[in-house]
Amino acid sequence: MAKAQSFADKVKKKAASQASKVIKLIYTYQSADNGSWRFAEKYIKVAPDEDENKVIELEIKNGKARLEKN
Repeated sequence: MAKAQSFADKVKKKAASQASKVIKLIYTYQSADNGSWRFAEKYIKVAPDEDENKVIELEIKNGKARLEKN
C-alpha cells in the first residue's frame, strides 16, 4: 500500500497553519542605578490576525516598565 502523506507534506501543512511572524524588538531605557542608557531586545511572535503595531507598542510599554523598576 502506498504512503498517503510524505514528510515534506506534513512540514508544509504545519508551516501553513503556524504562519506567524517573529519580530525582533530592540528598545532603549535609562538605568535607575547610574542614569546610563541601556539596550534591551526581545523576540515577539505575532499571529496573522493580530495588529503588529498594537502588539509592538504593548510590548515596549510592558518591557520598559519592567526594566525601569529594577
